[in-house]
Amino acid sequence: GEVKGMFDWYQEESGQEIEKEAVERLYYETRGQPGLTCWLGELMTEGFYDYQPDHDRPFTVKDFDFVFRMAVQALPNNNILNIISKAKQEPYKEIILDLFRTDEKKIFTFDDSHMNFLFMNGVIGRDRCEENLYVKFPCPFVQKRLFNYFARELFDETGKLREPFEDMSDTLTETSLNIRNLMRRFEIYLKKNRDWLLADAPRRKDMRIYEAVFHFILYRYITDFLGLRRARVWPEFPTGNGKVDILVKYAERIYALEVKSYTDESGYKEALSQAAAYGKHLGLAEISLVFFVEYIDDANREKYEKDYEDEESGVRVETVFAATGN
Repeated sequence: GEVKGMFDWYQEESGQEIEKEAVERLYYETRGQPGLTCWLGELMTEGFYDYQPDHDRPFTVKDFDFVFRMAVQALPNNNILNIISKAKQEPYKEIILDLFRTDEKKIFTFDDSHMNFLFMNGVIGRDRCEENLYVKFPCPFVQKRLFNYFARELFDETGKLREPFEDMSDTLTETSLNIRNLMRRFEIYLKKNRDWLLADAPRRKDMRIYEAVFHFILYRYITDFLGLRRARVWPEFPTGNGKVDILVKYAERIYALEVKSYTDESGYKEALSQAAAYGKHLGLAEISLVFFVEYIDDANREKYEKDYEDEESGVRVETVFAATGN
């Protein structure tokens, strides 16, 4: 309500209309956090070096998409710089990386000095679910900026992704993208390059690599494989917890990848329904559900890598497994 009121006042004073959907997107990305909301509002209405608003026409959701992309990718903000400076410090970094887990949530407790520090500095928030409090990111915008920062910090270089004259027609054509074959190529790439890619990867106390590391590698791989001139690739975080989605716009079509770690058959079935619901929310007829798993044999790949059509939503879920182990 406060965010809407702020833009109602602006429209009355300036005479410029702001599309309702643009205001709703702003609130979704910031959750009404005052500093970020006002900063993005200023970018929308006053512009910046790469964007000069036209006050003689309505500000559209397409305008917001560009402004927001620049806010994520290129524009400095003291609030965000402070959050990143805290999040990248040890021992706080391991809490942030652990928040990108998709198999379980982390209990919030104010008596944990590390959580206390991150919460008081706006790096994390808390989410009530039934009778418990869980750690979450304070808003999607903060989560995107942290994801982009760590993806770039850990994997600034992705190495050689394909041969100059390699036949790519099974994965990429001028008009389509085959996600299952793209993930097959990613699996081969990871196996071939894991020694140097993961040599300095952060690990949990049990010496297992953080799940977030594979999210970062996949995001950077898809981005570099497709190339910025041909496609747009961006992460989305609908819940603020571990759920990670990678969206790809290629040849005027949106491809959605919901990324999870495989736990068991029960979690697999639940993930199918959740992916279908998310596909419906995006207005897509098809969505890809990508499971990270340390190892999968041919028999289980044949059993579980099957397309699922959700009766309620009508969305088809393409299931793909990506082995991350040696």
